[in-house]
Amino acid sequence: MIRKLWNWIKRLAAYDGASLDRPQGGWRPVTGRAPEEIDKPERQLLIDRGRDLERNSDIIVGAIEAILRNSIGYQGIIPQAHVLKAGGQDDEKRNDAIEELWKQWTRQENCDIAGVSTFAELQALVLRRRIVDGEVFVRKIWLKSSKENPFPLRLQVMEPDQLDKTITEHSGRKVYDGIEVDEYLRPAGYWFRPDPMDQAGDSVRVDAQEVIHLWHRKRASQIHGVSELAAIMRRAKDSGEYLDAELMAARIAACFAIFIRRDNPGGMLGRADKHVDGKPVQEIAPGMIAYLAQGETPVEARPDHPNGNSKDFLALQQRLVGAGTGQSYEVTSRDMSQVNYSSARQGHLEDRKTYGIFQQYMVDHFCRLIWESFVESVVLSGALKVSDFHGKRERYVSARWIRPGWEWVDPLKEVRASSEALQIGATTLEEVCGSKGLDWQEVLRQRAREQKYAEELGVKLGELPPQELSADEKEE
Repeated sequence: MIRKLWNWIKRLAAYDGASLDRPQGGWRPVTGRAPEEIDKPERQLLIDRGRDLERNSDIIVGAIEAILRNSIGYQGIIPQAHVLKAGGQDDEKRNDAIEELWKQWTRQENCDIAGVSTFAELQALVLRRRIVDGEVFVRKIWLKSSKENPFPLRLQVMEPDQLDKTITEHSGRKVYDGIEVDEYLRPAGYWFRPDPMDQAGDSVRVDAQEVIHLWHRKRASQIHGVSELAAIMRRAKDSGEYLDAELMAARIAACFAIFIRRDNPGGMLGRADKHVDGKPVQEIAPGMIAYLAQGETPVEARPDHPNGNSKDFLALQQRLVGAGTGQSYEVTSRDMSQVNYSSARQGHLEDRKTYGIFQQYMVDHFCRLIWESFVESVVLSGALKVSDFHGKRERYVSARWIRPGWEWVDPLKEVRASSEALQIGATTLEEVCGSKGLDWQEVLRQRAREQKYAEELGVKLGELPPQELSADEKEE
């Protein structure tokens, strides 16, 4: 009796989430320091499963492509040089020179050591691998510059599979699955196998300053990244298998077959024409006529398919997968049948916050670092003539970033809103143009060119008169 009472007391908890009663008694998750918890075989299994879903799950493909489409787009995140003169004005001549060199470097033959991807494509690649694999590495490789090669900087994208997981210590520092860290868990070096297919070859240590490690840190003591699909992998896999089962059941239901039983099969005793080739019936097909032996009776199968609830079930699963990636159901499924202007705009604004987080991450952890190394590389190669670069490095590597923007849900309404906000000073032209992925200075330059050309042709470019909202628009 006393023992039962003691066990009952132990199950009591100040927090319901810590209760050890019957429903939650078996919920005892594994815990520990992040390097011990994350650096396990499960991490590689998550990578393998994530890649399998990336190849075969249309739900996962839709979620990943939506992030890449809205965060990186087809042009990528573009830098705008922001070198200032002593008086604080933009050094237009210097900025134009740097941006022209950048445009040349971002070509696939100049930025990618493999000569395959442009810089915009590299942005999409590393963000994709961060999402699926949990982490990706970009190594900066410096080639010898010449007149034929004014761009000595090249980028090599490396996957976590290339890390040497056999090394545990170097120069008194711990090495966790290929990442060498100091006492503060700050990376000091990375151990890579040059050939990802050769796991027996010697590894090479690359200093941390030459490697960009892209991953999502969720714990203070974490060193490696974990696939961001981990929380939705099982749901996506189950949804795919459920859909396959539904399709198979629907195919069976679509088959109409006739079974004929002969009381006297004829011929030799015991002979039965069970099928046209004499083999037993093992599968059915539409319009099939099967002959059964004496004493054999078919049992009718009635698969009630297609299942009327399948659509709602799959929509719920896809909605949860979208939520697991910070996106709405509509953007991942492309199903806009249940939205109006207000709900579409609200969902669009929430999705933009998700994509804005990815964009800011790419700027801070990838694009900015590459831009600074690029400017330094063209100065060292002589392609950019700067005499005081090392004394004023921050001045010359300064840049603004133009992120891919989004089209308006209702252009007329949102143009009016932006116009009024500009008039009262609640926003700026840079912010309005930036929301659409445009360079406000280039917009003004293009506008000036158009106005000048229109004047030469005798055409007057004017502004549209203000218009009142219609009754339907006011009601909305």
